[in-house]
Formats: sequence, structure tokens, C-alpha cells
Amino acid sequence: MTFSELVQKLQKDYGLEAALVVTTDGLVVDAATASRSEIDAEAIAANAVSGLLMLEALGQEFASAPRQAIIEFDRHLVLVAPLDQDTALVLVAAGSANLGRLRLAVRRLGTLTSQATPPISA
Repeated sequence: MTFSELVQKLQKDYGLEAALVVTTDGLVVDAATASRSEIDAEAIAANAVSGLLMLEALGQEFASAPRQAIIEFDRHLVLVAPLDQDTALVLVAAGSANLGRLRLAVRRLGTLTSQATPPISA
């Protein structure tokens, strides 16, 4: 499964406003957004990864890496989870989304993300 297929599946299956795979530099690798969404994927990627880097620094105090971070806003939920050393998954959902369902989806992605690959450029 490619990253593109992964984000499209997540966006569709969970009705997300956006599902992104981003680099730890804050660049978008792949994104799937809802057609009605006005989400700026590049801005979300840059800011979400900044937060993840802060969490990784905090994790050093616990001798552990973060598994996922959830930020709740009035009308949105943002879930950020590292995929590997170089990439992270960022999910943006409506504030009314089922947070438990999203967290479970990310945990179940372990096998899918280990098999996911970036698309091969010609």
C-alpha cells in the first residue's frame, strides 16, 4: 500500500477533513482532503510536525517516544502519530468525531504503515 492509498483510505473510511503523511521537516508527502474542506495541508503539516518534535523532546525525559498526540480545538481534532524516523501521520477531523475510533484506527495502522511506501517517481 502506498502512502497515497493510505491517506485516501483513512480520509474516506473515517470521514476526515484531511489525512496527511508528512516529513519531520514539515513537508507534505501525500494528502487526502475532503472536497468541502478549506484545510491548508502545507500549513497543517508544518505546524503539526513542530508539535511532534516538541513531544519527542519531552519523551526523552521518560526514555520513550510519543505514540500519538491529540489536540482538540472548538471545531476540530488533530491527531499526530510518528510513522518512522522521517515521517508522521496527521489526521484532521471535525470536533464531533469519535476520538476513540480515530485513536484505535491509528494503532491498527501499525502493520499497514510498515508496508506503506512512497510512490516511485519516474
